[in-house]
Amino acid sequence: MSLFNNFILKICVNPDNLRHLRAKKQIMKRIILLLCILLPVYLQAQNNQNFDKSFEEFQKSINQQFNTFQDSINAAFAKTLEQQWQEFQVFAKIPAPVKPNPPAPPVADTPKEELPPPVEIPVKEIEPPQEEKPQEKKTEPQEPRLDDKKPELPKIEEETKPVAPVFPDVTPSVPYHKTINLWNSAFKIPHDLALENLFLTNTQEKTVADFWRSLSRTNYQPAVNAIVEMKNKHALNQYGLALLCQEYAKSVWANKPQNETAVFLVFLLNQLGLDAKIVRTSNRLEPVIHSPQNVYATSYLEMDRKPYYFLFSTLEPTSIFTYKTNFSDKITGLDFNVYKPVNLNAILIDKELWVKKLNQTVTLTYSQSAIDYYRNYPQVDADVNANAAVNEHFINSVIRQFKPLLAGKTEEEAVNILLNFMHYAFEYMDDIAHYGYEKWNFCEENLYYPYNDCDDRAIMFSYLVRLLLDLDVVLVLYSDHMSAAVHFNTPVSGNYFTIGGKKYVICDPTYIGSTAGMNPPKYKNEEVEIVRTKRL
Repeated sequence: MSLFNNFILKICVNPDNLRHLRAKKQIMKRIILLLCILLPVYLQAQNNQNFDKSFEEFQKSINQQFNTFQDSINAAFAKTLEQQWQEFQVFAKIPAPVKPNPPAPPVADTPKEELPPPVEIPVKEIEPPQEEKPQEKKTEPQEPRLDDKKPELPKIEEETKPVAPVFPDVTPSVPYHKTINLWNSAFKIPHDLALENLFLTNTQEKTVADFWRSLSRTNYQPAVNAIVEMKNKHALNQYGLALLCQEYAKSVWANKPQNETAVFLVFLLNQLGLDAKIVRTSNRLEPVIHSPQNVYATSYLEMDRKPYYFLFSTLEPTSIFTYKTNFSDKITGLDFNVYKPVNLNAILIDKELWVKKLNQTVTLTYSQSAIDYYRNYPQVDADVNANAAVNEHFINSVIRQFKPLLAGKTEEEAVNILLNFMHYAFEYMDDIAHYGYEKWNFCEENLYYPYNDCDDRAIMFSYLVRLLLDLDVVLVLYSDHMSAAVHFNTPVSGNYFTIGGKKYVICDPTYIGSTAGMNPPKYKNEEVEIVRTKRL
């Protein structure tokens, strides 16, 4: 009976997990019809020891129908691979929007009260706000104080659509598994040894198409199902899912042939619903993948106004050959957003930091698994880092440590304490000097690395203000600097700008010794760009 219960649960709870809409409708109609026939039998035969066996045969029949449909897609796509590939130009890496930061942070040596009158800062074209779930209107007292409301854990936004379909359970005979070690975790993936006997003799279209057909004839589906299950279990985002596929593809061939690995990686990503393609440069095949988000410091090509990035390769060719046909009209670009905190091996580390203004320390907790996960994360737009879901242990430690310190403070007083914390708790070093390249830290990474710079501080500060004070915060981009600005519920003096009728006061977590409303004189009249963050 366990087979019946599990199968019913998977179908009824999440019917959108079938991959293609047309196939889903056809299969669901058959499932409903067969369930209408079998359900009375099930109710009458709960004590029948042979029922599980009968239902297993039924389940295999449904799985076979789906696999036949999937095979037909692969067969049709292989035919398109045989057609002559077109040449496309490869574009150079896009530099990050923030230029290398000053070698040392600016220092505020004059109190805000002694500065000239505040000015309104000009704002460049503003990015459209991201869709957010409607929030209940809150009635705030005229002079809100933190002890009047209890901070709660933020509600992390769920992905609006699944990264990839969860296919019907398949229980084939796959006695062998590959163990993939990634992010200090072990992932056990069912593996068909027949894959290791497949090789490419050249990189021509017909040969690649035949190789694709051979891949589709292997028992690859258990591996795809396992990867999706691991994605869900460990809360991997789409980028994590793609990396897991890459590591599995690299493990298949002992002598690591580049071309076979590239094709198999694209094969896996396509089965999972991601828009990846195979490209050829000279006699080498490489995978590229589309993302609707900007990916900096990564070569790319454009096809139908869509960028495809060399995310898994360090090559920088000037042109390549590839095909325009998509594997399916249902595939989507890679989404780098982090909607849920990654759930890997829980290695928690405490770090003691100084709040100079209050002359005391706080102890914040971060997850080592999150650090490992983000270590080589591509540089994308800052909103991805700023809006990424954060580990609950970090959240709880922030609330536990800062709530007593901010109790009874006005919004402005509380923001100034958080600014002071960011000014003195961390050592400053420019990314180029620290890493050798530009990197925007995710919030928790600031607790791990010995240094951070202006963009890292702006991202972390924005998170602390949203979490602890429930205020609207935006990131502020200058020509060579990143700061933040806060929309207060009560009047706060200082330099500001206006968006949609709302006043945002500059709060610079890198301008040492500054308070709300102060920004370095160098940037006083500079036009800024705005990056929105989401309310938690």
